[in-house]
Amino acid sequence: MNTKRWWWISSGTSIFFIFLIALMWFRIDHSYQPNLEQLAKEAEIIPHLKKRGLSLKKSEAIPTGIFLQSLKFNNATEVNITGYIWQKYNKSVFANIPADQDIPVGFILPEAVDSGENLEPQQAYRRSINAKEEVIGWYFESTLKQRFNYQKYPLDHKTVWLRIWGKDFGRSNVLVPDLQAYESTQPGDAFGFDKSIVLGDWKVEETFFDFKTPRYDMDFGLGKPLPETPELYFNIVLRREFLGAFIVNLVPLLISAILLFATLLTITRREGQADIFGFNTSGVLGVCSALFFVVLIAHIQIRQEFPGSGIIYIEYFYLAMYTALLGVAVDAYLFTHDKYSSQFKFISYEDNIIPKLIFWPTLLGASTFYSFLILKPFHPYETYVPESKTTHILPPSERPLVTLDAQVVEFTPEKISKVMLTDSSPQPKGQSFYPFSRD
Repeated sequence: MNTKRWWWISSGTSIFFIFLIALMWFRIDHSYQPNLEQLAKEAEIIPHLKKRGLSLKKSEAIPTGIFLQSLKFNNATEVNITGYIWQKYNKSVFANIPADQDIPVGFILPEAVDSGENLEPQQAYRRSINAKEEVIGWYFESTLKQRFNYQKYPLDHKTVWLRIWGKDFGRSNVLVPDLQAYESTQPGDAFGFDKSIVLGDWKVEETFFDFKTPRYDMDFGLGKPLPETPELYFNIVLRREFLGAFIVNLVPLLISAILLFATLLTITRREGQADIFGFNTSGVLGVCSALFFVVLIAHIQIRQEFPGSGIIYIEYFYLAMYTALLGVAVDAYLFTHDKYSSQFKFISYEDNIIPKLIFWPTLLGASTFYSFLILKPFHPYETYVPESKTTHILPPSERPLVTLDAQVVEFTPEKISKVMLTDSSPQPKGQSFYPFSRD
């Protein structure tokens, strides 16, 4: 057997697999495509709503804008966000509220959870835009509970969305994005956040506004279902910086694999080499046991970071390492046992040369295979968008008491009933009765 030739083949095959893995990593890390459902121009808003079954005049909407100052992942399912939300109103809406008094908050963040540290939205400014309109801005801090897909970690993108409701429970007003407030809102642009924001291991790919229409499987006790009004979303698409996650998670695995291969090379029956290497079966089993606990501890840390998630991409490298550790331990035992070494000729052949030759091609080949299956490198990355599913979510705070006027018109696809709201908290005057109709 030409051992040198086979070592060259083994090395070349391993380098080829490394190249394929690196190519897939690069491809998936740079494969994001802008979301095609986003609202890029002011003129697109009314036609977009009409496609969703809602006819709305420009004067009947409430322009709403967002500026983020910080974004932090508390854990795998919670995101803390701070910033400003502003809305534009006709001056007549709050004409009876003096300039030195705060305007009631005109929005609700339905996915916010009580973290114990969040601040209630506070009015930051109230300015006149022209003779008819004024803008009111609130500073907010909120912790949002959201579901993210970590299957491709650490080569993943995340879309953090800010779901915004109007204050009116009857949904008789519609919040629309204030696109005129930003320099550029074209697909692929990143706007609406502080450019000096600290995101840690994340980088902003793009931000955009869009609408989603929820469906409810109950009528909230009204006797008739609420109209399916589109809800405003502000989305922040983030890409994880791969280098940091690579150093933390994959470098220890790579070093463990190299040490395991070095241990495999010490398996020999040649007396001179066996004495130099100090080879014995118990020594190999001891090294495999030590490396197993190193890999296991690192694996446990990853599972603690993403509780409730399925098997993520990087975990397959750990599973491959477990298999390699077990394989080397079994190989050492069978090689030194006369009975089994005679039965398994490929183990004893040429002083255990076959397991040594196939170690890296097998390990890297398996890594290439599941990388291809999971990363799907030839398909562009798709932003995760929450589906418009049936939901039971109620506003998280200030749930209003809903009463019906005596002259209520039934909810039908052609005509929407007029719902009057009574709430113990102050309600922006006039905000709840912007008329609109469905086609």
